[in-house]
Amino acid sequence: MRNTRKALWILLPLTAAALSSCQGAPFQEQDFVKKIFPNGMWDFLIQLIAFILLLLIVFFLGYKPIHKMMQKRRDAVNGMIEDAKKNQVIAEKAAKASDQTILEGKEEAERILAEARKQAQFEREKLLADTEQEIIARKKKADEDILAAQEASKEEVRRQIVDVAMLASETLLSREVDDADNRRLVESFVDDLNGGDGDK
Repeated sequence: MRNTRKALWILLPLTAAALSSCQGAPFQEQDFVKKIFPNGMWDFLIQLIAFILLLLIVFFLGYKPIHKMMQKRRDAVNGMIEDAKKNQVIAEKAAKASDQTILEGKEEAERILAEARKQAQFEREKLLADTEQEIIARKKKADEDILAAQEASKEEVRRQIVDVAMLASETLLSREVDDADNRRLVESFVDDLNGGDGDK
C-alpha cells in the first residue's frame, strides 16, 4: 500500500511535467489525448500494465528479499548492540566485584598482619617471662646447691676436726679413752667453737 502511494506520488509530478510541456491549449480534447497517449489509448494501457507488472516483479523479487535481508541485518546489529550493552553491564559488575574482592583481600591481609604482630608480641612476652622464670629457678637451685655444698663442707670439716682432736687427745693422754666419751667431749668442744664463731 505504501509502495503504491509512493508510485502515485512519483507519477503525478511526471504527468504535471508532461502537461506543462504541451504547446498551445493542452486541455483541448484532441491535443490532450494525443499528447498524453501519442500511440493510442490501448498502447498506453498495455504499457501501464507492463509497468505495473514490472513494479510488482521488482517489488516481490527484489525489494521484499532485500528488505527482509536488511531487517535481519538490522535485527542482528541491534542484537549485537544489546549483547554489547549486557556485556558492558556484566563487565562493570565484574570490575566492581573485583575491586570489592581486592579491598576485602587488603583488609584481610591487614587483619592477618595485625594478628601476626599481636601473636609475635605475645610469644615474645611469653618467652621473656619463661626465660625469667627459668633464670629465677636456676638461681634458686644454684643457691640451694651452694648451701648444700656449704653444709656438706662444714660437716666434712667438722668430722675432720673431730678426728684430729681425737688423735690429739689420745696422744696427750697417752692412753686409750673410751671412744664414746672422747667423741662426745670433742664434738661438744667443736660445737662450742662453731657457736663461738657464729657469735662473732
